[in-house]
Amino acid sequence: MNQTEGNSANEVKTSSTKAVTVRINPWWLSGVLAVGLLVAVVMWQPWSAQPSAGDRTVTVSGSATLQAEPDEFVFYPTYEFSGGDKAAGLADLTAKSEEVVAGLKKVGVADKDIKTNANGYRDYYYYNEVDKTHTYSLQVTVTAHTKADAQKAQDYLLTTDPVGGVTPQSTFSTAKQKELESRGRDQATKEARTKADQQAKNLGFTVGKVKSVEDSGDSGYGGVMPMAASAMDISSTQKSLAVQPGQNDLTYTVQVTYYIK
Repeated sequence: MNQTEGNSANEVKTSSTKAVTVRINPWWLSGVLAVGLLVAVVMWQPWSAQPSAGDRTVTVSGSATLQAEPDEFVFYPTYEFSGGDKAAGLADLTAKSEEVVAGLKKVGVADKDIKTNANGYRDYYYYNEVDKTHTYSLQVTVTAHTKADAQKAQDYLLTTDPVGGVTPQSTFSTAKQKELESRGRDQATKEARTKADQQAKNLGFTVGKVKSVEDSGDSGYGGVMPMAASAMDISSTQKSLAVQPGQNDLTYTVQVTYYIK
């Protein structure tokens, strides 16, 4: 080996054993960390008055039940026709429908408040294999908007020999129901707030803003419905039965979630 090759080997050996030293200024490092912390705080905004979704909450419910006399009365009288002749049965059904509708209009029921349903009688019938008879059914739906009109309609329907009940189903009209719901909503929301304030006082927190409200609206009304009087319950000489609707209930509920502090 000559002298030139020996020097090259020494140079390679020397370069492979050098150490690299990195010096970091502690003041610069502190500055970088401080800026990062400041950015995090600005994004978090702990001073913001707006509550976050992760804040503590309390959920309370409120309800109100209102009683009122119904102002809408719906009748569902039914008529049946049986016989061995289909054509004769259909003719009887048609004649009865025209008779009842004309009679209802005569006592003051508006045309828009009368509906007839013969179950698609042109094609629908029940054939009794034993008696060899066809049976057709006619249902008339009659709506009265005052107690006095309901009494007139019922007095007339009693003379038509219906198969089923003639006592009306007493309900609230759309306008009456909305008016009751408005009152119920007012009472139910006030009750929910009272419950939240009571819990805050007893448990040591402060009620904040409302997070959400679940409004169930009308959860059912009706109370006790009058029993339906059938044609068999009415004697041939008794042609009047008093309409006595009583009172129906309407219950309104809400569920409110508040932020708490």
